[in-house]
Amino acid sequence: MNKMCFLAMLLIISTLANASGEPIIISHKSPETSSDLRESYNTELITLALEKSKAKYGPYKLVEIPPMNTARLLYTANTNNYPNFLTEMSYMDSLTDNPEITHIDFPVELGITGYRICFINPAIKNEVKKITQVDQLKQYTFGQGIGWADSAILRHNGFRVIELQSYDSLFRMVAAGRIDLYCRGINELKKEYDSHRDITRLTYDESFALVYDLPRFYYLASANKEAKERMETGLHMAHSDGSLIRLWHKYNDENLDFANLKHRKIFRLENPYLKKLPKDFRKYNVDPLK
Repeated sequence: MNKMCFLAMLLIISTLANASGEPIIISHKSPETSSDLRESYNTELITLALEKSKAKYGPYKLVEIPPMNTARLLYTANTNNYPNFLTEMSYMDSLTDNPEITHIDFPVELGITGYRICFINPAIKNEVKKITQVDQLKQYTFGQGIGWADSAILRHNGFRVIELQSYDSLFRMVAAGRIDLYCRGINELKKEYDSHRDITRLTYDESFALVYDLPRFYYLASANKEAKERMETGLHMAHSDGSLIRLWHKYNDENLDFANLKHRKIFRLENPYLKKLPKDFRKYNVDPLK
C-alpha cells in the first residue's frame, strides 16, 4: 500500500470512528531504524494515558506512522496529515507562535532528557577527562540532528555545533573522530550504546555531564481537541496514581546506574528558549542526582 492510500485509509477510519463511537485513532511515529529503541517508552506511556482515560472517553486504537526526522515530524503535526498524530518534542518558545500546533500539558520524560552525556571521539577521551571548567569544552565540535533544540541551546552557550540529517550517522561520525562529542539524554545513552556496538571505536565520556532544562511534550494539531484533552487527562491520572512514575523507573533505573552521575563533573547550561512556558513544569521532574 503506498503512502497516499495509507493516509486516505487512516483518515476515513478516523472519520467513521468519531461518527459511530468506535475507537479513536491515535497516530504516533515508529522508530527511525531497527536499532532505535527510543520509542518504546513513548508507546507504553501513550498506551497508559489512553487506558487511564478509557472509562471516560471510550476505546482507542494506536497506529504507527513511518519514521521521519524532527523537521518532518513538526511539519506532519502542523498539517494534521494523520489522525490525532502525537510527536514528542523538546519545548521551544518558537513553537508556541504556530497556531496550528499545540502541546499536551505534561512533561513526558520528567526532566531526565536535560541530563546529557556525550559519545566522544576516542582520540580526545583522555584529555577531556582532565577538563575542570565548562568553557574548556568549547574548543570541540558537538554533533546534533537537524532541528533539535539542543543545537540552539548549545550555540547560545558558546559551543560549536555541526548538524547532520541522519540519526545513525552521528554515531559513526563521532566514532571516526569527524565530530568530537555527540551528547544524549541519560535515558538514551545506554540503549543507544548497546544497539550501536557494531560501530568500531564507539565510546562515551565518563567524566562530565551537561545539564539544562529540556522539557519534552507531546505536540499535535490544535484542531485535535478531543485527543489533547484525553491525553492530558490520562497523563495526569497516571501521574497521580503512581503508575506513570513506575513506568518511568522501569525504563530509567538501569539508565541512571549506567550514567553514574554522582561521579561526574556537572556543568549547568542555560536554556533561554523557555520564557513562554510556565515554570511549574519542573514540579514533575525526577532529580537523577538524588
